[in-house]
Amino acid sequence: ILGRKGTGKTTLARYLIAHRCKRVMVLHTLGTDYGGGVVVSTPTALREYLNRVQDFEDFCVIARPQTDGMAPAFFDCAREIGQRRRAPIWVFVDEVDRYCSPWQIDEGFKWLINYGRQFGICVVGIARRASNVHRDLTANCDWIVAHQAEPDRPQLELDYLDRLMDITGLETLAPFQWRRHGTSKVF
Repeated sequence: ILGRKGTGKTTLARYLIAHRCKRVMVLHTLGTDYGGGVVVSTPTALREYLNRVQDFEDFCVIARPQTDGMAPAFFDCAREIGQRRRAPIWVFVDEVDRYCSPWQIDEGFKWLINYGRQFGICVVGIARRASNVHRDLTANCDWIVAHQAEPDRPQLELDYLDRLMDITGLETLAPFQWRRHGTSKVF
């Protein structure tokens, strides 16, 4: 889910979590409320919670990193739960460009992106700038949802999204309007 601040990225993520997703993990640096779920801030608390709920049909954990170790632990936990193959799990990574760049990505996150779908792991990345995320993420997605481009460098973002999506009209979108590219039937 790509677009500038205030265009509805988190609102769309909240909608998906509330109406489409049963087993959810959210990595959210900024601390937005997703309308429910247990909030954890340490890798130990994350692992303890997931050990208690991993067999449940429905759960939501929101990881709010306070240490550098939280993101790698989050990605590792998502992989472990997915590899148990009990049921699909949704992994939302808000501000995804904090955890990868066009040139660098955490190995655990890279595994989720490249192989997670084979284990029922659905990764949803949320970012303001499409050109700031790792190519593995954009290359492996079933769909891309784009909102308005960031105003400080709109042409770079529009050109990048046009190459990814082959779609026009992004520069004229109003807040909370979006364009979807892909074939997934999720929404």
